[in-house]
Amino acid sequence: MVEIPIVLLVVLAAVAIGYARGGSLTRLSVLELPGWPLIFLALGVQALGAFAGALDLPSPRVLYVTGLVLSALLITAFVLRNRHLRGMPLIAAGFLLNAIAVSANGAMPVSQWAAARVGVDLSPLTRGEDAKHEIATRRTALRPLTDVIPAPLPVRRGSNIVSVGDVVLAAGIGVLVTNAMIRPGVGRRSRQITASPGPATAAPPHAHAHVPTAPPPAHAPTRAQAPVQPAAPWFRGASRPDPRG
Repeated sequence: MVEIPIVLLVVLAAVAIGYARGGSLTRLSVLELPGWPLIFLALGVQALGAFAGALDLPSPRVLYVTGLVLSALLITAFVLRNRHLRGMPLIAAGFLLNAIAVSANGAMPVSQWAAARVGVDLSPLTRGEDAKHEIATRRTALRPLTDVIPAPLPVRRGSNIVSVGDVVLAAGIGVLVTNAMIRPGVGRRSRQITASPGPATAAPPHAHAHVPTAPPPAHAPTRAQAPVQPAAPWFRGASRPDPRG
């Protein structure tokens, strides 16, 4: 039973966290979401099923369940196209968990205990005026996935009962908003500093220049290769020097 006040609180908290981490709404406004029309189509299908009873359509509960399942599939398709964005898998998981709970019960069961904790009036459910919800009983299937979590707010009228899927969905929205505010600037400055060294570490332009050296002439023998002429012995046909001068 997630309503607008709870979603707004999640978004406001995400924006505050984004600002605290150096983000900005400008970066959020330029976020690219391929396939974004799928969101509005999913909301339209779900709204049609939700208001089936008010429109006097036949089998309002069947239409509500069908609309919720179709909207979950559309959201899943949207998430797959934007799976590189953080928070998208949580959003899809939240829709899927709610769709499973509604499909198993024909409507979203609501805990009377949770409703009493936050002061939510369940009389429209007992009178059958709400095709989207029903009071949880012992026959409720997958009860942990239904609306069993009280969500009190400072304003009693905004308090509500939420499901595990609602919590996961809200967390996904918060993660998406926060990371969209900071994602374009994360690591950009550090990469620029690393890529451009300062003057103290910059090498002169000619430091890495390759200076070719001329090879020695092929015909000039080196010192190691030059032939060594043996000294003529003094005893072969030469007079021995007189040590007395």
